[in-house]
Amino acid sequence: LTVSGGGDSFAFIVPFGDGWYRVMGWDRTHQPADSDPVELDEMREIARRALGTDYGMHDARWISRFHSDERQVPAYRTGRVFLAGDAAHVHSPAGGQGMNTGLQDAANLSWKLAAVLRGHTSDPEALLDSYHAERHPVGTRVLRSSGAIVRLAMAHTPLQRAVRTAAATMLSGVRPASDKLIGMVSGISIAYRAPRGAHPLTSKRAPDLSLREGRLHQLLRDGAFVLVTPAGAAAPASPAPLVHAHWQGERDTTLLVRPDGYIAWASDHADPAALRTALARPAPAATTARAR
Repeated sequence: LTVSGGGDSFAFIVPFGDGWYRVMGWDRTHQPADSDPVELDEMREIARRALGTDYGMHDARWISRFHSDERQVPAYRTGRVFLAGDAAHVHSPAGGQGMNTGLQDAANLSWKLAAVLRGHTSDPEALLDSYHAERHPVGTRVLRSSGAIVRLAMAHTPLQRAVRTAAATMLSGVRPASDKLIGMVSGISIAYRAPRGAHPLTSKRAPDLSLREGRLHQLLRDGAFVLVTPAGAAAPASPAPLVHAHWQGERDTTLLVRPDGYIAWASDHADPAALRTALARPAPAATTARAR
């Protein structure tokens, strides 16, 4: 991965494998229409100005101009219409966050639609509304972060470049900062807002736990909720398909994990009544999103 901006030019190179690379470039002083033809020589010149070399690029198999917008719909749900992915939010490719965000939109929405269609929830409207409540703030954050990356890469004043250098140094040399950036870009660090008084694990993404019945993410492949309990605990009746698994050790926490890998409910002691309520209404009353 090579990325840099110098003067009025910006270039980004990422390997595809087998000797092929994706190259993107931008020239502040030359802004033709998206429909204007583009030649490899133009890309070479931008790369030389931004990176100091064009790396001998040749034989482009596909080349075009594109325009990067930053837009987001105000509502991800309007009645029976749901928007996800690029239909809900568009932004620059900086950070490569678009695909991850779109896939997570779909994962969040799909199990909720299935639960409503199959009658597996006591409050269908609230469950469907939780899609917008959980995912819209995530889209907003992605627009802001991808835009910030682009603006830093295209910095042209001495102060802006100093800020960019300081940020790059901190991210490369401070492990907690780099881990947070990776979590943000990948989407793994996203946590939804849990109801007041909920267990600290509620609405967080569950890691791939090692359980007696196998890895958690393997158990989630059937699209059912996974209930993780201490050894010997019985699973309650559930309105939705439920996979019952057990901790390998002596841990006492009970987790109800949604099909999209987020924890719908958790407790450090046996609470059958609260668990039955969580199974009937399996999505927390989310209002916004945050990063861990």
